[in-house]
Amino acid sequence: MDYKVYIFSENVLNGITNFDLKKLNFIFARTLTTMSRFEILPLDSSKNLTLSQNNIIFSENENLDNIIIDLYSQLGSEKEIIDEQLVVFNKAGVKTIFIPLESDIELLHKILYTNEKLCQFHVFGMNKNEIINKLEEIKNEVSNLTYKVIENNILCDVYLSYKGQGDVIDDNLVKIASIFKANMYSENELTLENIVFQLLKMKNLSISICENVTQGKILASLLEKNECFSNVLKLGKVEFYDKIDNDFLHTRTTEILNESGSDIAIMTCGIKEENKFNFTFTIADKKEVHFYKCNFTGNIESSIEMAKNTVLFHLVKKLRQNDFVF
Repeated sequence: MDYKVYIFSENVLNGITNFDLKKLNFIFARTLTTMSRFEILPLDSSKNLTLSQNNIIFSENENLDNIIIDLYSQLGSEKEIIDEQLVVFNKAGVKTIFIPLESDIELLHKILYTNEKLCQFHVFGMNKNEIINKLEEIKNEVSNLTYKVIENNILCDVYLSYKGQGDVIDDNLVKIASIFKANMYSENELTLENIVFQLLKMKNLSISICENVTQGKILASLLEKNECFSNVLKLGKVEFYDKIDNDFLHTRTTEILNESGSDIAIMTCGIKEENKFNFTFTIADKKEVHFYKCNFTGNIESSIEMAKNTVLFHLVKKLRQNDFVF
């Protein structure tokens, strides 16, 4: 379903109040809703709005009643109030949702959620077009299949729906999941950072991380996404060297593992050459140092984000394989 989104607020317009558009996009993705328009406008301009399609209207709570009064002739008589905060009008199938800026926009789930079976897959290393092509191939086999794919630095979030029964694992779900195979790391809201922390805690393992070219991004993301990550982190540091080869990387990784007394050690390094970013990292246990090499193209900021996600994905994969030696 398509919605136009309007924010009538001088405070948002002037940057005094922050509106979490990223979170709204996430809600739309999870509910397979399309945002056909998004505008931030002065409060007075609400009087000129034409409600010919589905709309979501945000404003400060103190202003919403007046906006509803101004638009009342277009809203129809069918009205529903959600959690004493959201007001939903329905006129001939056209919905207009009024939500205070002070409310939690997660409440929109209660309105946008459909009766279709909703699933999500979080995938590493497959680009958006590849995923779309594979989903299009099975569209004739899976009734009412619709989807959204959000791509972000070598990760893709896939949200889809089809005719099915609740949480039951059916043939269609197996068919869809088989598209992603070894690339899938989550079927819920858990991020790579969350999964790393959960696996380390579950296995009672500690980790040390030494970053070079990734500039502390791995450490920062793990600490930011997990409140108690310091409980499993023995050592976290950023080091810079003039010259790094595989022998040095092996030696330094082993030193970090032994000096910190951790169960796992990670070290990253890389070099930027023209438009290519050559990246190498290690994941070590007491028995072996595992080497990984990859190349990224594009700007350096995006390359570092992709490098970070690559390290986290392969760490999750190793932890799930349960083949570390301690």
